[in-house]
Amino acid sequence: MKRILATSLILISLTAVYGQQMRFSVHADPQFSWFRSDEEHVTSDGAVFHLQTGVFMDLFFADNYAFAFGLGINNTGGNLAYADSTMIVSKSDTLFAIPGQSLKHRLQYIDLPVGLKLKTEELGYTTIFFQFGFNPMININAFTSSQDDTFHRESTRENTNLFNLGYHVGAGVEYRLGGSTALVGGVRWSSGLTDVTLNDGAKITLNAISIHLGVQF
Repeated sequence: MKRILATSLILISLTAVYGQQMRFSVHADPQFSWFRSDEEHVTSDGAVFHLQTGVFMDLFFADNYAFAFGLGINNTGGNLAYADSTMIVSKSDTLFAIPGQSLKHRLQYIDLPVGLKLKTEELGYTTIFFQFGFNPMININAFTSSQDDTFHRESTRENTNLFNLGYHVGAGVEYRLGGSTALVGGVRWSSGLTDVTLNDGAKITLNAISIHLGVQF
């Protein structure tokens, strides 16, 4: 009984301490994303507009410094132009991109960002923050389309790597409304480190710039 009481008191104390040091936020970020290729036969051919949504937890280890952990859905992608005939593996069939064809790839990931957040002292009701870290992502959907309808929202998860890793840097402001509630706004740049696709003979990485919009509690 003493051990149970002691353990309960420790857990209650830890919850109280970390409850004062944790901040949660929800966000919906409009973003433009595009691909980058390391080979000439597959080239980037424009950006696409999507929305990234999720939640963040800031765990403060000092007054103005926090570990930032996130969980969200990242809708991203871009356009790729193929100089050579390229096989695209689809759920329903094996298709080929013909030379000169441009395809729009829309990708959806479970996003698990982790990083560091640095904040200034509050001036008036405003705090400026800087954030950087890594973006591990797990693919859950992939679709490919073309303007000529050769590809019409083809499911191409088989052509897409399950895991993707990138990094991000960003900055923004928090405007306190009252208590711990604040409006959050900023901008974030993301760049990929690993190959998105499986069988086009090129290393295709994701890049994105997003407007961070959220509410912190």
